[in-house]
Amino acid sequence: MNARRHGLAARATARMLSALCLLTALTALAGSAGSAWAQGTWVEVERYETLVGSRSADDVKRDALYGALAEAVRRVAGVRVQGTEFSSRTDSAGRVVDHYAEAVRLDAAGRATGWTVVKEEWSAAKPGTKGAAVVYHLIVRVRVEREAGTADAGFTVRVQPNSDRLRVRGAELKGNDELVARITVTKRATLTVVIIVDDSVFVLAPSAYVEAPEVAPGATVEVPDAASREAGIRFRAALPAGVTSRSELLAVVATLRPVPLWSGAGNGQARDTGVLTLGEFNKWLVGIPLDQRAVAQVSIEVQKVP
Repeated sequence: MNARRHGLAARATARMLSALCLLTALTALAGSAGSAWAQGTWVEVERYETLVGSRSADDVKRDALYGALAEAVRRVAGVRVQGTEFSSRTDSAGRVVDHYAEAVRLDAAGRATGWTVVKEEWSAAKPGTKGAAVVYHLIVRVRVEREAGTADAGFTVRVQPNSDRLRVRGAELKGNDELVARITVTKRATLTVVIIVDDSVFVLAPSAYVEAPEVAPGATVEVPDAASREAGIRFRAALPAGVTSRSELLAVVATLRPVPLWSGAGNGQARDTGVLTLGEFNKWLVGIPLDQRAVAQVSIEVQKVP
């Protein structure tokens, strides 16, 4: 994924949070995974989504994709809803809850680590379909890898942002709201902090400017910390041109030992931010035993204001 499209920037002076990802680019995943695509269990899922209300075509395509990913995980691995803190707000457009949040839950029994679009098309809705004139039809082939082991109930992490609603006032980053994540763990751990936006994951820490935070049992740390913010390292909100609101997920993975997360460099303003696909991020998670990690995530709404 091209980080310029997402508008996420990580510099010594500022970092952006928001992004817009076109789901039509998802097929690029299939060609980059190589022989690893033979791993896991493959399942083909079919979804229909209607274009109604204030939903845009991109909203509909995204919901269809994440509905398919969630369904693929349920079919292959079932559902596990324990061991992970997850907080989300209800959003009128369904962008926080529903398919998106379900598909990216970090406490799932399995993970979608790769997918390719088999078919996608728009067609007229059947007569009598309430409020819908157009239907999006998607068939996607998904690779699911099951989680192994058992989570340690005594190893948990909590994340609390300074706000769950960040405002974008203009193109100048310094005028926009900033994000500070307060994180607490029950065991000594190393933290990886990311923002999940559609099918992309942006690595906020560790980075070239923010070291991998280490936390003592029961202690709370801020990312970025006060000294880093004083030095000009801040996570500031931004939105791509033409986008007035975005829902994103702030996620924290605490591990008992440092586990490097490979990520490519972004382009343009995001050249200093590590970026990888959601499938690659899930692949990394699957490689960490359940009893060696704890995860938490919280939704954040980024809105443009006058």
